[in-house]
Amino acid sequence: MTQRSVITTFLYTLLFNTIIAIFLTVIQIGKGFVINLVFSQCIGLSICSCILLSHLLFQPGRPAVQAFLVATALLTGSIVGSLIGSVLAGLNPSTLFGIDGLFVKLLLLGVVFGSIISYFFSSRERIAASQAEAQAEKIKRLTSEKKVIEANLKLLRAQIEPHFLFNTLSNVVSLLDTDPARGKSMLEDFIRYLRASLPKSRAGKVTLAEEMEMIQAYLGLFKVRMGARLSYAIDLPENLKSVSFPPMLLQPLVENAIKHGLESKVDGGEILIRASENDGLLRLEVVDTGLGFSAESDSGMGLSNIRERLSSLYGDRGRLILEENTPRGLKATIEVPHGES
Repeated sequence: MTQRSVITTFLYTLLFNTIIAIFLTVIQIGKGFVINLVFSQCIGLSICSCILLSHLLFQPGRPAVQAFLVATALLTGSIVGSLIGSVLAGLNPSTLFGIDGLFVKLLLLGVVFGSIISYFFSSRERIAASQAEAQAEKIKRLTSEKKVIEANLKLLRAQIEPHFLFNTLSNVVSLLDTDPARGKSMLEDFIRYLRASLPKSRAGKVTLAEEMEMIQAYLGLFKVRMGARLSYAIDLPENLKSVSFPPMLLQPLVENAIKHGLESKVDGGEILIRASENDGLLRLEVVDTGLGFSAESDSGMGLSNIRERLSSLYGDRGRLILEENTPRGLKATIEVPHGES
């Protein structure tokens, strides 16, 4: 037992002893409240001390052994407490064994009330042990759930990255057949992108500045392919550059804007990526001037993975919003709690 639990046990014992003294006085047993209080405290504290001493000297064993130890502590504590009480009350200890059977009464009262107190404390210990076991089980369950979530997040990232890699390589191969110079340029940009992005994408967190740096390199790849048909801008306030953010959440939105919004549009269009914060909410927007909502706008593995990752990381506090952009195009917004990403 800890020092705090021992002190708590003695305080409870003092309270119980006082209640017992009041009870005995009310039913007119003993020689007044003061004498009853002295004997009650001496016997109760002696029994408590004996029980604590038995716990200290003997490790918890079989129920029969525990019952024997408690019974011995009750008997010993009652005898020792009665003798100490008689001395403190100014009585000759020999009078305890007189004709009126005072010692027997004290012994019986000590055993009865000591049993009640012992039951109370043992119940508290069992409840505390059950709570500790439940807490340990809860921690174990939460740890297991955390591992599952982390595994899911790694799997989702693994699904996103090959999807992007294969698409880009396919584009490079296509350009090498039709425009070798531009294909070579795109391949060089792609290598630079991989060198900058892959170490960060494997990390659990990046800063918004690092995420935007990857997005800029990613857009540079498509700029080679689309030329003047693609223009883009990134708006990241200085105070948000160091904000921590899960990697590879924005890239699928940018890919979606190009693939379903701008690439199939004859004159292409613009993409704006901007970050803002208001009332503890971080907003990251990918706005394009493409074709707007289509059958693919709210579908596909990329967007599905974003929603799953947001749910795993933030629960219902993180969300992906798709809405029409004015006057044309699509606006995709990620909202997460600021400072908890």
